[in-house]
Formats: sequence, structure tokens, C-alpha cells
Amino acid sequence: MLIFSSMKAFLECIPCILRQAIQILKSNVKSPRKREQIIKAMLRCLEKIDVFKLTPPEATKFAHDEMKKLVGKEDLYAKEKDESNKEALSLYPRLKRMVQKAKDPLNMALRLSIAGNIIDYGAHSEFCVHSAIESVIDRKFAIDNYQEFTRRLRKAKQILYVGDNAGEIVFDKLLVQELKKYAEVVFAVKSKPALNDVLMKDAKFVGMDKLCKVIKSGSDNAGTILSQTTKEFKKVYNAADFVIAKGQGNLETLIDNKKPIFYLLMMKCVFLGEIYGVKKGDIILSYGIKKKT
Repeated sequence: MLIFSSMKAFLECIPCILRQAIQILKSNVKSPRKREQIIKAMLRCLEKIDVFKLTPPEATKFAHDEMKKLVGKEDLYAKEKDESNKEALSLYPRLKRMVQKAKDPLNMALRLSIAGNIIDYGAHSEFCVHSAIESVIDRKFAIDNYQEFTRRLRKAKQILYVGDNAGEIVFDKLLVQELKKYAEVVFAVKSKPALNDVLMKDAKFVGMDKLCKVIKSGSDNAGTILSQTTKEFKKVYNAADFVIAKGQGNLETLIDNKKPIFYLLMMKCVFLGEIYGVKKGDIILSYGIKKKT
């Protein structure tokens, strides 16, 4: 298993950040003139930093922090997160039945958890949750470490589950319920708004706090940078038998040479996928990070 340092931003991250900014403006600012003023101000702000020395989540945070000031709103995706949570909850009874009827409930719960990873306004302007659900049921994992996952799960006493997006957390509940048959689960959420990432209020809204202990990570960007996490997060991180890290942001930032980490996601970036030898849209259950040679 080849482990390497946190992924630095690509040239292609810049148009992605701009797409996000335009999406935010369309959702939060009505005046075309004000939209133009804000986007120009954000571009001037981006000129002051070296994007390529940052991870993609750090570069995105820098831009979004400026957007928060310019738009005058702390949670730029509040509406989208609320809608995602409600839509996912409406699907939950059906998803639960799918897990219960599966030959391998744990495997199905993993797949559906990945399907929920499609709910990502950082990577997409539009997406279809229903299509994602159908696509993951019988699909092969592009990186498949399921056997290693089950081997470690049978021996585990505590698991740290690092969440990703609002709405997606409902899909995560299915997996947490299966994991709890083996070990204690602690679910981590962001401490402050970052993209459409899950916060404590989202965890409470969907009932994750009724299922397991929920903690704040200390992170306020799309990833999880260990040096910036809370004491409570570090304590759980160190004590856990292994970590489940959801989504690309965590894959890009949550790197450790000693800790067993399973990365669980749907690949949404062509350029990041090339590094790991996978394609955009592939589903991944990877133990550690293996760089394509």
C-alpha cells in the first residue's frame, strides 16, 4: 500500500471553483450587477494566493470564505442542504428495505452509502439520486477492498465515520446501522459550513444522533486536516480501530501513515481519478490510497 502526502490542487481546480462561485451567486444574489461585482472581487482575491500549494479543499475554502463575505451569508448552501436532507429522508424507508432484503446487507449498505455521495454541490450543479441508487446495486467496485473491510470490522471495537454531505448522511445511516452490529460507531461532522457538507444540525435533523455518538471534527473545509481538528476528534481518531472517510475531500486531505483508513466514495473528478487509475463515476472502497504507477 503506497501512502503519499495530501493532494495539491490541479490547474483544473480553478474552473471548478469558478463554477461553484457562479452557482452560489445564482442561488443567493438576484442582481446581475451585484453578481458581476462579486465575481470580479473574488477573482482579485484568488490572485493573492498560490492555489497550487494548497489541497483542493483548502483552495475551495479560500474562495468560499471570500464569497461568504461578499454575499453576506455564512452558509452558502443552506437551502440546498435542507432540500437534500428532506429528499433523502423520503427515500429512507425504501433504502432500508433494500438493505434488509439483500443477500449481504453490509455490502448493500456500503453501496447505498456511496450512492448518497452523489449529493455534492461542490462537484456537480445537477445530479440524480435515483439514478445513482440504481447504478450502484450490482456494479463492481473500481477499487474493492471489501474483504479487508469485513476482516477488520469483525475485530473492531470502535469505528470513526467521517461524514461528507448533507442528504448523503441519510444514506450513511444505513451503513452505521450495519456497523453497529459489530462495533461502536462515532460519526464526525463539520464544525462550520463548508460547501454542502454535513453539520451537527443536519445530523440531528435526520436522526443520526439517535443512532450513534456525533462529534464535530473542527474542520471548516471540504476535507479533514488532522492538525486542525478538535481534541475530541483526535482522541476518537486515535482510539478507533479504523476510520471510514467519505468523499473526495477526505480522500484528498485525510492522509496518515499509520491509521487504517477506508475511503468510500464515488469518483467525481477526471483528474483525481487518473492518479488512482479510476474513471469518473467509479465507485470505490479503498483501504489506504494507492497511487497509479
